[in-house]
Parts: sequence; C-alpha cells; structure tokens
Amino acid sequence: MRTPVSIPTFSVVIPLYNKERHVARAIQSVLNQTCPDFELIIVDDGSTDGGVGLVEAIRDPRIRLVHQENAGVSAARNRGIAEARADLIAFLDADDEWLPGLLATVLRLQARLPDCGAYAVAREIVEKGGLRRTPGYDGIPVPPWEGIIPNYFHSPDSYPVWSSAVAVPRRVFDTVGLFPVGAPFGEDTDMWCRIALRYPVAFSSQPLAVYHKDAENRACDRPIPLEHPITKTLETALRSGVLPAGIPRDDIVEYKNRRHIFCAGTCVRAGFPSEARAHLRAAASTRRFRREWRFWYFRSLVPASLLNVAREVKRFVWRAYGRPGTL
Repeated sequence: MRTPVSIPTFSVVIPLYNKERHVARAIQSVLNQTCPDFELIIVDDGSTDGGVGLVEAIRDPRIRLVHQENAGVSAARNRGIAEARADLIAFLDADDEWLPGLLATVLRLQARLPDCGAYAVAREIVEKGGLRRTPGYDGIPVPPWEGIIPNYFHSPDSYPVWSSAVAVPRRVFDTVGLFPVGAPFGEDTDMWCRIALRYPVAFSSQPLAVYHKDAENRACDRPIPLEHPITKTLETALRSGVLPAGIPRDDIVEYKNRRHIFCAGTCVRAGFPSEARAHLRAAASTRRFRREWRFWYFRSLVPASLLNVAREVKRFVWRAYGRPGTL
C-alpha cells in the first residue's frame, strides 16, 4: 500500500537565472525558517552559470529543482505555481534572503485574516555600498503594526508588497491569473495590484526579508522599458467599474496616473519623447502629481541634443567647482 504524501503548509518558489553568487544564501535562509513545514521549488530558467550545481549539492528532501528553457522571471514563477502542492505559495528571488521568522509571521497573519489575497512583510534594503536601511510605507500605521493595509492605492510611491516578501493563497491565482509573461519590467507590481483590486492585503511591519540591491544582474539595473503592465491593468479596472469596496476611485486613478508619469520619465531618458507624451496624455487628469507631470512634459519637448549639451555643462561645472552643497 502506497504511503500518502503529506501536503506542506508552504510552497516556496525561487526563480533562478544566473545567480551563482547568491542562490546558496537564499536557499539557506529558507532552510533556516522557524516554520519548517514547506517545500522549496527552485525553477532553473535556463541558467548558464554554476548556480544549478550549487542547488544540486544541497541535500534536503524539501528541495525540488525543476528546469525550463529561458523564458523570463514571470514564466519561472508561473512554473513554480504550477508545481506547488501547498495552499500558500511564497516567493523569494535568488539574490535576496529571508530572516528566520518570515513564514511563521505569514502563517500568523493568515490565521487572523483568512480572507486576504496576499500576506506581506516589511523588508530591509542593502544598498550597493553596503548601507542597510528599512524603508517607510506611506499610508500604513507606524511600526510595530500588522493587519490589513487600509488603502493599497493611496500611496503609489510606496511598495508594501514586494516579490521576495509575500505569500499568496493558491485560490487567488485562479481569480486574478498568473504573472504576465513577456513583461520586461513591473510584472510583480502588476500582480500585487491585480490582487489588491480583488482582495484585502495583509501586512506586517516587521522587516523579515532582505532586498540585496548590491547583488549583480538585478532586473532593476537593466535599461528601463517604456511600458508598465500595471497601467493597462488599472485602466481596465477603471473602465469596468468593478473596484475595491471602500477605496475612493480617485485614489486608483491617481495610482494609474503616477505609473504613466513614471513611464513618461523613462521614455524621455531613453530618447522617446513622443512615447513620453502619450503616457502624459493618459495621465492628464492628475491633480496630486501635477508638478511632476509638467516637468516631464517640458522635458519631452526639449530636443535630446540640447539636453546632452546641458548635461555636459553641468558635469564641467561640477568638475571645476564641485557639486552643490560640497566644500
């Protein structure tokens, strides 16, 4: 008679692509959790370095390594979701790490708030120079605090839900769908937005994850694309009129506007002024971010050659006289 396989409390998904220097640290931080009832699914997204060999050398029956051709981080996370056996699916990037109490905190949040669509914790950031800091989160009560985020869309420049510090019930993906494959940037914030449009989001202000901005080959270090998937998600939600109860529509509109203004800035810096103005037209209703809107609209009208001259003049002045505020 076959022995039944027990279902773990958590499925932890780590997408892996060329993170040889960091993946062992990420794995060890999962193995160090005070809640040991998990499976760890590492999705090799076509890595070409020695990271896979490091994973294979770690002997723990809870670790499962699956392989796929390189298809991007969204496809890797989606593969992990498909492979997961638990009802709670947690995510960790291969160059980040957890502190030992993260899964236990998520489990406590779920016990208190079982109807939430995501359970997130605060993070510590390690900058490239080694400086460690804990970011603030606008619109969330001061620490120590945990509970349901009062209004996820009130502060568009605050990111309380982050891809290495969140767990999502499996049923939620059946409702909101999977990570958008092919999006070069913002695929994770788009997912958290889609969840927040349909479910309350729980949060603990205890920093139990570490975001290593000092790691190499991070997606945020690559050229920023000109589109963000979250803008289409929000525009679709606003057209449908199906919005979260108790959340002012204006907050969602301004959240959408802020993302368009962000995209406009990336377009200007990348040398695509007409695309920038298209984003700014989509954000023309903004009141909260009017100053930024005007700034990027003006920048989009200035020829790139003139901006380059201005940059060179600024560099010359700084070399000759020092940066403003320095002696």
